[in-house]
Amino acid sequence: MPGCAWASCKLPPAVAGPAVMSGMYKALFIFALCAFFIFTLLAHRALDHLSAAPPLPDVPQRIVSLAPSITETLYALGMGPGIVGVTRFCAYPADVKSKARVAGFSDVNYEAVLGLTPDMVVLPLDKTGNRLQLERLGLPVLALDILSISGLMTSIETLGQVTKRQREARVLLERIRDSLDSIRERGKDRPRPRVLFSIMHSYQGLGYITEINAVGRDSFYNEMIELAGGVNVYQGSLDFPRLSREALIFLNPEVIIDVIPTAEDEDAIRRDWESLSSVSAIRNGRLHLFMDAADTVPGPRFYQTLRKLSLAFHPAGMDRAGR
Repeated sequence: MPGCAWASCKLPPAVAGPAVMSGMYKALFIFALCAFFIFTLLAHRALDHLSAAPPLPDVPQRIVSLAPSITETLYALGMGPGIVGVTRFCAYPADVKSKARVAGFSDVNYEAVLGLTPDMVVLPLDKTGNRLQLERLGLPVLALDILSISGLMTSIETLGQVTKRQREARVLLERIRDSLDSIRERGKDRPRPRVLFSIMHSYQGLGYITEINAVGRDSFYNEMIELAGGVNVYQGSLDFPRLSREALIFLNPEVIIDVIPTAEDEDAIRRDWESLSSVSAIRNGRLHLFMDAADTVPGPRFYQTLRKLSLAFHPAGMDRAGR
């Protein structure tokens, strides 16, 4: 019996050992897993803190603008003296020629930007790569939506707040809204012509059109076509489709707007277009060449282009029936 008593005392620990060890392993695994997640969370927070861009200044004094439309807006708000750097494509107003050129369309000279010691860099919202790089360099960055008319209006308001130029922004926005209301009223109850809006294509002076770049449905310029009382003849999915001569004949637009951003031979361009004599717009003398640099910039002067579009779609002598 004593042997049995000894056995009964020793057997349970021997049998329970694996279960106890298994529980310990589980506890250690859960502890390690929790520690891993906590460490990962802390590491991410530390990295976020290190890579976070510095806040915008109370009132920026040294601004780099990375888009012509943003540059024009800053000048319209009276912030021209505070601009220290712009892109190669910024051309208005004349004073901008004195500013340092630090970027192209998306190619930014980061060393040159840093050398200007800006306290704010402003760029379009879709330039994500540029924004991230500028933030990594420790520069305060303001990204603005200038891809739509509503986005531009909001951007003007935002810039007014950031630069403490709210009154100037309010005056500018009122001027734009008054123009938009006037243009909408002018096109009210009138036929909406089918419009081809050509922009920035090559001019080879061949005496005929081979292909052109047009604006698609989801673009700033498409909004302008609709606001001015027209309909984009291109209804495909591309933002900026390249259309062949055959496609132009097939689409048969009633109005053609050709935006020419650089000094070109106007007579030669007209001869090229007139080779499409079967197209309604050419046959009826409704080709319009827009040669003002403002027509290529979706900035605060866009309402001037809208007025020209409205006149092209609904000429002064045309009644509301389109005759």
